[in-house]
Amino acid sequence: MLLTEVEPKTHEYNTYSGQNKNEEAYELQIKSEESLFTKLEKQLLTSNLSVQQLAIAKVIIDNLDEFGFLKASIEMIFHVYQRQYSKEKINIQECEVVRNYMQHNFEPLGIASFNTQDFLLLQVGKQANIIEKPLIIGLLSEDISIDTITPTQKSIFLKVVKSLLKTPLDNTQDDVQTQFIQADASIYKDEGGWHIKLKSLPTIAINKQYLALRKKIKDKALFNQHLSSARGLMSFIEYRNKSLQVIVSTLINKQELALIKGERFLKPLSQKEMALELNIGESTLSRLIKNKYIDTPIGTIKIQDLFSANVGQNSSKSVKQMIIEIIQQEKNALSDQKITDILMQDNINIGRRTVTKYRKSVNIPCARDRNHQLR
Repeated sequence: MLLTEVEPKTHEYNTYSGQNKNEEAYELQIKSEESLFTKLEKQLLTSNLSVQQLAIAKVIIDNLDEFGFLKASIEMIFHVYQRQYSKEKINIQECEVVRNYMQHNFEPLGIASFNTQDFLLLQVGKQANIIEKPLIIGLLSEDISIDTITPTQKSIFLKVVKSLLKTPLDNTQDDVQTQFIQADASIYKDEGGWHIKLKSLPTIAINKQYLALRKKIKDKALFNQHLSSARGLMSFIEYRNKSLQVIVSTLINKQELALIKGERFLKPLSQKEMALELNIGESTLSRLIKNKYIDTPIGTIKIQDLFSANVGQNSSKSVKQMIIEIIQQEKNALSDQKITDILMQDNINIGRRTVTKYRKSVNIPCARDRNHQLR
């Protein structure tokens, strides 16, 4: 193996002094669901992928949605990889090979499928005892029209489809309670100010025994290519750790009150605004914080939850929380217009339609239905 894992470290930063000290390996565990991102990163280390393929797989993981589907085309994965590893030459087919490997070998099964249709085809292909298998594959791939088959065949097709999982994450829902969130960062405040602990990705290094073989190889071109890829992956991990520290530190400065008192005190902050401040691309920032959790004085939350659109001088999440608090305190159900008037009295410039939208987004019934509940 060209790469080897070394003793993992947790890095602690003081946001005021900028000090960095290494401590024993540290892991936050809160009973709940482990993030998909964390589970997949672990599997990268035990996979049979080459160093270059590991880097491609990392780009794929960064572009998964919450259901485990790949929301970027293979062409886009190729271009993102080329931007991150400009010296490495690959082709689009190699990106598809990695995606295919992940679909068949990673857990949950079917991760990185493009959509439900792609995932269904994968499941049918893996099952040996399906009746009318060629027909079902043809129907799912839309090579055969459902209008051209018999009622019996249609019944078989529908029965098979109903028996299949609809998303890769359907494989993981049964054991949610036995899994854990592993926070990527932890922050706390004491008399010395705010402190940040980062749970770094596994530390890797060049295998010295493998490196020693270089002297015995006549044609070193392929060896040097793999060595370059390995160093690129190591640089990416180092970049990820440093960037996450800067992002968390910036969020502390911007959302300090919310991190102490809760969502009600969130300030308006967009990812675009913060990306400009940190001089990185908005898409880069989005990838760095995707599926990342942070342990805070108000609980373990997604880093993405610290961003919010603005409603005047307030954040949209703050205004939603205000609406919830107003409704919780009502003796007689208030109309959306009355809630709007109350918010306007607090200098929150908001329209009734926006109040209605926010109310619905947190599944609160309308005033008429709430009145029935209050009686």
